[in-house]
Amino acid sequence: MICVSPSKTFNVAALHAATVIVPGQALRESVTRAINNDELAEPNLLSLPASIAAYTQGAAWLADLKRVLAANRQQVQASLEKMPAVRPAFENATYLLWLDISALHTDSETFCRFLRAQTGLILSAGSEYRGNGAQFIRMNIACPQAMLTDGLGRLAKGVQLFEQQNQ
Repeated sequence: MICVSPSKTFNVAALHAATVIVPGQALRESVTRAINNDELAEPNLLSLPASIAAYTQGAAWLADLKRVLAANRQQVQASLEKMPAVRPAFENATYLLWLDISALHTDSETFCRFLRAQTGLILSAGSEYRGNGAQFIRMNIACPQAMLTDGLGRLAKGVQLFEQQNQ
């Protein structure tokens, strides 16, 4: 079985569109019965045409997105080299970057609250996503370069202020 979706790649997650490719009639019938039992196989009005459009007409958009994400990832890497207390925990398959803040000797929720209060930067605490994510924060880099530059500046300021207050 293979499950695919244009959700993340083409930024259409709100459409709840996915495809299940199932080889073999018996297994296909079992899967069909299971997803129909919970009414999961009822796509909304826009999900089918949006999926078709994404897969058939989205190649140029996706290529541009990949270039932007690569440049943004490099910008984050360069910025983090100036912030020793924040280390990248990059995974190449995503536009959501995990950053290790264990050198700040605090948990991600505390640091994210501090960042928001002191700089206005809103990042996600890793503890929201992983049971052991207390030392990680999550940053979305799928944004214009100016927004990323601003966010990285706020992060640097927040790290500096946090370190000063916790010496």
